[in-house]
Amino acid sequence: MIEIQNRTKSAVNKTRLRKAGEFVLLKENRPDEHVSVALLGETEMKRLNKMYRDKEYAANVLSFPGVDGLGEVLLCPSVIRKSAKECGIVTEHEMTRMLVHGILHLLGYDHEESMANAKLMEKKEEYYMSFFV
Repeated sequence: MIEIQNRTKSAVNKTRLRKAGEFVLLKENRPDEHVSVALLGETEMKRLNKMYRDKEYAANVLSFPGVDGLGEVLLCPSVIRKSAKECGIVTEHEMTRMLVHGILHLLGYDHEESMANAKLMEKKEEYYMSFFV
């Protein structure tokens, strides 16, 4: 189950995000898992990124494993919108990609430990996104 809270003024397609998240959980054989998704502003994302990753910028996505449920994915619509514009892609598509990316982290995939892990995670992300073009 995907629960979404939008704490920003950005319009977001919650239905699309929910469907994408639930699709990933289903395909990863975790359909009964609960993932909380929160959409936050840049100030809050920057604060959390500094606190948990010692990075001085607002992240586009952060994932936190959960005690109850699989965990929480935090998205920053304004950062994602800027990134999408720079790459020439639709914001809604990039928002979905970042959610898929965050859920994959919660499922144990990682792109920072090794190139092999990064390639596997990228393949998974591309596979799931092929259903939400």
